[in-house]
Amino acid sequence: MQASVRRLSQADINRLPAWAAVASAVAALLLQAYLPLFSSYANTVDLPLLITIYLTLLRRSPMLGLLIGLTVGLGQDSLSHGPVGFYGIIKTIIGYICSSLTLLLAVESLVTRVFLVLGFYLIHQTVFWAMQSVLLGQAAGFVWRRTLLLALLNGAIAALVYRFLDRFRERI
Repeated sequence: MQASVRRLSQADINRLPAWAAVASAVAALLLQAYLPLFSSYANTVDLPLLITIYLTLLRRSPMLGLLIGLTVGLGQDSLSHGPVGFYGIIKTIIGYICSSLTLLLAVESLVTRVFLVLGFYLIHQTVFWAMQSVLLGQAAGFVWRRTLLLALLNGAIAALVYRFLDRFRERI
């Protein structure tokens, strides 16, 4: 068996129409803000993180990934009751790293994207915990087992959301 390695080129870029990208980001932010009012389990899925990862994987520009993460993170900060800036910082970092990885990896496979969600969710939670402990001085316990289970749940939800959003992609 011979493995084929093809060069990632600009022609391989798939793009989500602007209306679909904005609608998915706004929907994720509103669902993240208002679903917890009806169910305490709604906070287990970080929809803005999933959308940030999806949108930045479609672009091969670290600068654009940085801006997507910043926009979604600040939107989440403005709708949450936590410290302002935490989600903005974390999602900016995630957006930059995620879009930088697209320069090295082919991320068209849904399985690859789900594994990236697992890793980025763990990074997100670890950075959030570290910032909460260091910057705010709050002694928050980090429960690895719960975080791993939530990473798996977010990966499963990401698979569903990404399959749905893939229907709107157009090849450029």
